[in-house]
Amino acid sequence: MTKLHIRHLGLTITLVFIIFCFHSCHRKKTFTDMIDKDIVVVATSSWTAAYAYAAGAEKVIVLAPYDMPHPSEYELRPGDIPKLMDATMIVFAGYEAMTGRLKKGLNLSDEKLLQIETDYNFVSMEKSIMKIAARLGSETIARENLAEITCLLDDARSFFYDKNMNGLPVITHRFQSSFVRELGLVPVLIFGPSSPEVSDIISVSRTDASIIIDNFHNPVGKPFKEVLPDVRYKQLLNFPGQKNTKTLFDVIRYNVSQILQE
Repeated sequence: MTKLHIRHLGLTITLVFIIFCFHSCHRKKTFTDMIDKDIVVVATSSWTAAYAYAAGAEKVIVLAPYDMPHPSEYELRPGDIPKLMDATMIVFAGYEAMTGRLKKGLNLSDEKLLQIETDYNFVSMEKSIMKIAARLGSETIARENLAEITCLLDDARSFFYDKNMNGLPVITHRFQSSFVRELGLVPVLIFGPSSPEVSDIISVSRTDASIIIDNFHNPVGKPFKEVLPDVRYKQLLNFPGQKNTKTLFDVIRYNVSQILQE
């Protein structure tokens, strides 16, 4: 498929994909009488919260605001301390600015803290979701939600394959590279999280990439657009909260729609 052909897929393909996903992947509610309603999960960010919801958590308190562009930079505030002390479980990823205080500064028990991996590689998502579910006793709900995520990813890969986009060469931010590979796209250059070097910009001018995929939360890929003006530039999400997203499912669907849009 030529770059011109891909660009002309445009909004029509995006809408078809979204409608297709709504019909083929009917999402299930996380609520169930099997869950202890007294369990309170505190999540460091919207991303760890999304994992908790997918695992079956009902009561989730999110520390970093949903509309914060880079939630990992959130610092604990005095009002957060009682929430942490009263929590049944605290879900964190380890890269948050507050990690040091969570581990050492507040005398929180190891039984209360739960560190997970955050990624959009399915194996990683499954591992983290089931890790939370094991603590909640909500494995059944977690497996149902994982089945919905599997369905969405399968639909996306099938859709790309039908449009001859499987194996599409892309330039991608490091924090989006696993998601890109999950969809069957091929990174020909990975950049970030720091700004690209001159050598990277020179190298990218020699590629046949069809899309530049940057990270919404720390975009540094715009210099590539200057040397590849005809290549589409897209920013994808990791943390839910932006672009009317809240769940892992929302983010995956949004990111796929961005890749498809002209």
